[in-house]
Amino acid sequence: MGTKEYFSQKMSLDNEPRVKCKPQWVEVLDNHSIPEILIGPVDAPYEGRRATFNDWKQFERFVEDLNTLRNRLAPIHTKR
Repeated sequence: MGTKEYFSQKMSLDNEPRVKCKPQWVEVLDNHSIPEILIGPVDAPYEGRRATFNDWKQFERFVEDLNTLRNRLAPIHTKR
């Protein structure tokens, strides 16, 4: 089995010129049974940052923690 892509999307800010932030490409992969997250330039995501997890349990804990953080921050950002 090779690399399987679960998520792949361009991320950008509406106010890019003001904050001088370039769009980034984000991918979540199963790379030969090793979960990875890649964040890099739109035209070359593999040249950016890579988070490689020990196994799927570690990745699942990471995702659970992100969901917990999102739930904690949701009330702050929905009041706008």
